[in-house]
Amino acid sequence: MSTSKPIVVYSLLGVNLACWIFLEITGGSQDPANLRRLGAITFFEISRGEYWRLVTGMFLHIGPAHLAVNCLSLLIMGGIVERIFGNLRFAVLYLCAGLGGSAFSYAMIPALSVGAGASGAIFGCLGALGGFFLLRRRDLGELGRQNLNAVLILAGINFVFGFIIPGIDNWAHLGGFIIGGLVGIGLVPPLRGVRRPISGTIGKESRSTANTSVYRIYVSMLAAFFVFAIAIWIGNGRLY
Repeated sequence: MSTSKPIVVYSLLGVNLACWIFLEITGGSQDPANLRRLGAITFFEISRGEYWRLVTGMFLHIGPAHLAVNCLSLLIMGGIVERIFGNLRFAVLYLCAGLGGSAFSYAMIPALSVGAGASGAIFGCLGALGGFFLLRRRDLGELGRQNLNAVLILAGINFVFGFIIPGIDNWAHLGGFIIGGLVGIGLVPPLRGVRRPISGTIGKESRSTANTSVYRIYVSMLAAFFVFAIAIWIGNGRLY
């Protein structure tokens, strides 16, 4: 785990806050028309080719409570994931997870709804954390298995609350979690401080491990893109 500061998380918090302030001064962050105008996730606009909304929508928030909850979640969950994965890997998986959440939202939310928020990307952080503990469960032993179970339980609880509490876009959460998990599995970093047995074939083992890592990256990224493409295809096939 890296001991460096989570600079990507801090940068994202600043962007989220700046976008919310801009929404407030241009008509209000809770005004549907203003949200549509400034890049929220909306079915009809995206179906007409405004795919850039899949990106901009993850940086917009509806009201101060929405902003505060997501920023706090990003600070806690994102901070953990960035320290484990590193700055660049975290930035990639956050963006991919956010796109996955936006794509699922586009595919499934009611046509007249307006979607916005970082929660899809934050659930992607949770999925990536699950992917990390899944892949490293042997190296981490019982601690790794306990953490994997904790991640799955936490995700399950949040999905249940998403169905109970009105106004929550659980489809974005699901899309972010799936894409974040897939990308996270591909980008899982090597563990530092884990001792490997010394043998005469250590060179071959190192090459084999490197080849496996490259293969894992390709497969996981391809799977993530496939899921994303299916969500967009479903959205484009909707009439309303």
